Amino acid sequence: MERTEYEMSESMKTAFWLIGIFFTLLVIGLGYTLKLALDNAEPILDESYYEKGLDYQAHIDARELAQNQGFQIQGAVFEKDLLERGKQNLSWTLMVPEGKTLKAKDVNFTLVLDQPATSRYRQSVKIAPEDIQIRDGNLVFSKEINIPRPGYWDVIVDGKAGELRFHRSHRVGVE
Repeated sequence: MERTEYEMSESMKTAFWLIGIFFTLLVIGLGYTLKLALDNAEPILDESYYEKGLDYQAHIDARELAQNQGFQIQGAVFEKDLLERGKQNLSWTLMVPEGKTLKAKDVNFTLVLDQPATSRYRQSVKIAPEDIQIRDGNLVFSKEINIPRPGYWDVIVDGKAGELRFHRSHRVGVE
C-alpha cells in the first residue's frame, strides 16, 4: 500500500488516541479535585478573629484580676483526658472567694466545643441562668452537649461578670 506524505501509520494513530484519552482523564480528574477542594473549603480565619484581637490586653487584665481575687473554674471535665462520643452532660463550677457574691443573672458564660483540625463541628453554647445553680456561694454550671465525632476536642469555658473575665480550656480525646 502506497502512502502519501500526510498519512499516519496505525500505531501513531493509536498512540495519539491514547494520549488524548489520558489527557482528557487528567483534565476531568483535576476538575473533580478542584470541585472537592472548593466544596469543602473552610475560612482561613476564625469568624471572630478580629473581635478577639481588639480587646486582647483588656481580656488578659480582666482574667488576671479575677484570678487575683480568687475566682477559679473547676470541674471534672478539666481533669479528664477522654470523653465519650454522643450526648452527655458537662458540669463545672465557678469558685467564688469568701466575701464575694455573684448571682446567676449577673454572669454571662459560653461553652465552646471545638475540634482543632476543623471549624465545621464547632459548637458555641450560651449558658442560660436556668443552667446555673448556686451551691455554697459557688456557681455550678451544667449543660447537655453532643460530640458528634471522634478525635481531639477543645473544651473552652469563657465568661464574664462586670469587669471580671473567666476562662478555662482543656483538650480531650473523644473515642
